[in-house]
Amino acid sequence: MSEVLDVIATIQVQPGRADRVVEIVTGHLESVRAEDGCLRYDLFRVRRDPDTLVMVEQWASKDALRAHGTAPHFQQMSAELAAEVAGAPVVRVLDPVIS
Repeated sequence: MSEVLDVIATIQVQPGRADRVVEIVTGHLESVRAEDGCLRYDLFRVRRDPDTLVMVEQWASKDALRAHGTAPHFQQMSAELAAEVAGAPVVRVLDPVIS
């Protein structure tokens, strides 16, 4: 049986470019959320840091997360985001402590 994976990706954007990043991600949400094994894919703004966004994800398995990283629409989104972000996102896969 596969284990559900919770993932947090912190995205530091170029100053003042958060709205453009939200626009790009929003344009790909339907495709990402339709991927096999995608249980959650939501974007948040950090309240007191407008140039930091956080993606909260949940995947049905490691294989689903791996497939997400190679999906054509994800590759396209990553290419569109490249000029808008200050660097690679910091991606953390979480292990529950208490559930």
